[in-house]
Amino acid sequence: MKASAKRLAGLRRYHAERPVKTRLKLLEALDRLESGHTVLVGPEFKWSKTTLAREAGININTLVRKRPSGEWAFPEINDRFEELRNKRRRAPAVSDLKEEKIAELRNEVEKLREQNRLLALEINRMGQQILAERERADRMAVYEAQNASLREEISRIQAAGRTPLKVVAIHED
Repeated sequence: MKASAKRLAGLRRYHAERPVKTRLKLLEALDRLESGHTVLVGPEFKWSKTTLAREAGININTLVRKRPSGEWAFPEINDRFEELRNKRRRAPAVSDLKEEKIAELRNEVEKLREQNRLLALEINRMGQQILAERERADRMAVYEAQNASLREEISRIQAAGRTPLKVVAIHED
């Protein structure tokens, strides 16, 4: 066999195996995209055929190529891709509801924290008022004791000297 015939046979084998290897690459890439454990495109990828081709390490034209009959070159890959993409589109709706609920609960927690802070300030203000009233009541008790002491003193002086004095109550607020 001549060298050119060997090359030609090698090229035919290569091109015969090529669609099988490409299909395998695409299936593995779809599995990685589905699981979120991508190798080439990163975890925050956009769900598109370009991303799939990049993850599989093939040209985008290979993936979107159609045969002369009008069907995809890899119809099972394209069908599975569309199925997974549609599944992904529905999943965020559930995820969005969860995120919305989480945001709502966080807002509620923040409102409750603010209410607790305001209640703590009110309790502090009332406590200060109570302390001020206690101090005032203590001062009043002291004044009352002084008044009683002065009345007794006045009563003794009046009894001793029989001098009429007018009793005046000392009272401060």
